[in-house]
Amino acid sequence: MSPWTVRNTWLAWGADFKDAIVDHTPASNVDITPTILALHGLDARGLDGRVLREAIEGGVDHEKVPSETRTYHVRHRGYEAVIQVTELAHQRYIDKGWRTAERAAQ
Repeated sequence: MSPWTVRNTWLAWGADFKDAIVDHTPASNVDITPTILALHGLDARGLDGRVLREAIEGGVDHEKVPSETRTYHVRHRGYEAVIQVTELAHQRYIDKGWRTAERAAQ
């Protein structure tokens, strides 16, 4: 689960979207429907995903979107699995994951 396998590219253009920005705020395919509904003035509550307000003209600055990144560790039989997750709004995004051998006890 490297960053290259869990990330995707999402391109949007038109009068409703900000022009010429590269937004590194986490997003997912599940965010597309709520965003399109919001652009049409429809309620997206109850759906998975979030409205990508940082990409919409007049929306929040994409560099100031509050988020929290956490790293979780699980150890079993000499190995450790690690996953890094970023949460913003009510949505969680997997940033990356990896496995390592545990260090010997000293």
